[in-house]
Parts: sequence; C-alpha cells; structure tokens
Amino acid sequence: MKKIAVLLLLLPVVAFAGSKIVRYSMGGDIRVSDAPHGAVLRTMGGDIRVRSANGTVTAKTMGGDIRVDRLEGSLDAGTMGGDVDVEVLNAGNGRDIKISSMGGSIDVTLPKDFAADFEVELEQDRDGRQHKIVSDFPLQIAKSTRHHWFRKVDVLTGTGKNGSGANHVRLWTIGSDITIRAK
Repeated sequence: MKKIAVLLLLLPVVAFAGSKIVRYSMGGDIRVSDAPHGAVLRTMGGDIRVRSANGTVTAKTMGGDIRVDRLEGSLDAGTMGGDVDVEVLNAGNGRDIKISSMGGSIDVTLPKDFAADFEVELEQDRDGRQHKIVSDFPLQIAKSTRHHWFRKVDVLTGTGKNGSGANHVRLWTIGSDITIRAK
C-alpha cells in the first residue's frame, strides 16, 4: 500500500517534468529563471524576463518590456508599449524568432554563424524623429510609404539571408529602432 501511495505522489511530478512553464498575470511582472522546455508567459501590464530558455517561448505583454537572456529555442514575443531585448545562443536549425512592438525598440543578438532568413519592418510617422534598422547581418533596406489610420507613414523594410537561411527572424516595430547584432 505504501508503494502505491508513493507512486501516486510522484506521478504528477514525473508527468509535468518535461512540460512548458505557463504563467499569466493581470498586472504584474513575470520572471522565469529557467524554462528548459519552453514557456507561455502573458501579462496585461508588466515586464517579462526570462534568464534561460529552450524549446519555444511565447511572451506577450500589453504594457511592458520583454527580455530573454539566453534563448536556445524559438520565440514569439510581442508588446504593445515596451522594448524587447533578446540574446539567442547556438546557431541551430528550424528556429523561429518572431518579435513585435508597437512603440518600443527591438534589440536582438544572434550567433555570428546564425543561418537565417530575415524579414524586418519599421513603421514610423513622417514628421517625427526618424528611426533606423541597424544589422550586423546583410540586409537590403527599402523605404516606402503607406496609409495607416488615415495618415501616411514611412516604412523601412529589411530583407536578407545569412548562410542557408535555416532559421527565420521576423521583427516589426512602430516608432523605434531595430538592432540586430552578431556575437
């Protein structure tokens, strides 16, 4: 009988040992030190900070910054009013890095041998400070205009491929800079 009781106590620990971390907050920060199997993190009004992650991380906030220090997997990050800062480790293949911000800067650091297909877009008002896309990886930058919410906006689009393009990097922001560094 004791063996069955111990087994029943340990079964939930074993079953969830390989699962993603899931955290939701209505108005506070979310901090995760290690997400070895990925994470789903959502907050309505706080910052998201992940020190180390593998697998796929989804990080969404309505009003805060997102920072992922050591990412060895894929990322889907989005904020309505904050900056995003990410450092990707190891080159790997088949990884998707998707980041969007509606008012903050995006700063991504990738391994110098990171084989990727890049799609980068920066949208900004025509009458304000002009922002830029800065990349250590080869990008073709094109400037255009489009109508958005009854006004014209300038759009900078950067596309390029590094190596085989085995990974995908998609970055988009409104009204701030995008920086892609090679380390």
